[in-house]
Amino acid sequence: MKSLTPISTAAAILASLPAAQASLPYAKPTVRFTPYSRLDTTSQNIVEDKLGYSEATWNNFGIARVEKKRWTSLTSNERDGANLLGFTEGTWDCFINHYEDFSWEELAEKGITQHYEGLGWTQAHWEHTAEAGAIPYTEARWWGQLTDTEKRSANGICFFEDNWDKKDMNPNPSFFPHPLPNFRYRPWNELNAVTQNVATNMMNYTEDSWNNLGTSLAEKNTFLNLGSEQRAGAMDLGFYTHTWDCFINHYLAYFWSSFHDDLLVAIETLGWNEAMWSGQVNLVPPSENKIWIDLTPEERAAATRLCYFKEIWDEEPIPRWYDYEAGMNTVVTTGGPVPQDIDLEIFEITGYAGKAPGDVGASVYTATGLGS
Repeated sequence: MKSLTPISTAAAILASLPAAQASLPYAKPTVRFTPYSRLDTTSQNIVEDKLGYSEATWNNFGIARVEKKRWTSLTSNERDGANLLGFTEGTWDCFINHYEDFSWEELAEKGITQHYEGLGWTQAHWEHTAEAGAIPYTEARWWGQLTDTEKRSANGICFFEDNWDKKDMNPNPSFFPHPLPNFRYRPWNELNAVTQNVATNMMNYTEDSWNNLGTSLAEKNTFLNLGSEQRAGAMDLGFYTHTWDCFINHYLAYFWSSFHDDLLVAIETLGWNEAMWSGQVNLVPPSENKIWIDLTPEERAAATRLCYFKEIWDEEPIPRWYDYEAGMNTVVTTGGPVPQDIDLEIFEITGYAGKAPGDVGASVYTATGLGS
C-alpha cells in the first residue's frame, strides 16, 4: 500500500525541474541542497522521521548514515521518504551515495569506473587493498584545485562544487568561518552525565584532556579520519566535518596540498611554508611563539580563519575563562561585527570560508578600524 503522507513541496520542486544539465547525468535534486531551515514542515518531518537526518547532518553532505546506502539497501521506510522527496533510484545513487555502496565490478557494469578512474581511483583503492593509507590525490583537493578533466569526472558521479567541498549550509552569522561549537567550551564538571559518558566512552576524553583543548589524541585527527566510534561520538556531541576540522583540529592534520584559497592565505599569513608544514625543515614561523595580543591584525585574521580565538590560541584551560555565573562561554561574542583588531582584508581576493568578502559577519565585511 502506498504511503498516504502528503507530497511535500520539495517533491513538487523536483517534479518541475528541467532536464538534466549537460555536465550531470541527472537533474540536480534541489531539495537536497536546500538548508534545513528553508524546507517546509512536511519535508523536515520526512528527512528526520523517515531518513534519520538531524538538522546538522542534513546541512552537511556525506555524513548521515543513510547516505552511505545505495537505493536498494535503503529500508522500505527510508525508500518511502526518499520517494516523497522526489528521489529516484538514479538520483539517489548518484547525488546522495555517489555509488560508494557499489562493488568495483558493479561500477564497471554501470560504466561508472571511468569517472572514478578520472579522479585517480583504482580497484585496489576501492577495495582497500592498496598500500596502507593510500588514497587518490583528488581526495585531498578542493573543487578549485581540480583540473577541468577531473571536474568532468566528478560531474559523472554527481559531484559539483557545493557537495564536493561539503558546503556548510548551517546558519552562521558570526565572523568565524563556521558556527561556534559552544558546547565544547564548557568545563568537564559543567557537562551533564550523558555528555560525559559520550566523551569518555566513545572519544576517550579524560577530564584533563577535555579541559585542555588540543591535548586529546582524537583532536589530532580530521573528522573523517576519526575511528567510526569516535566520529559517531563527535556527532553525538554536535560536531560535523567543518566544525571539528576548524575549531578542534584547526586543520593541523591537513596536507599542505589541501590548502587552497582563503585557507592557504591564512596559513601563509601566519608564516608557514610547505617545507615547515611538512617537517622538511626543523623550523616554525615566528607567529607560533607569539601570544594572541602580540599577533598583528592580519595574523589574528588568519588565526580566526583557522577557528582560533585568544583563549584557544594562548592554550588557556577552559575552566580559567568559562563564565560560571552565566553558565556559558562569554569571552567570544559572535553576533556582532568583526572586532577592530582582526583584519579580514587579507581575504579580499579569495573570499572567506565560501563567503564573498562583503558578506562576512552579522552585518557587513569589516576591515581594520571599521568595526564597532
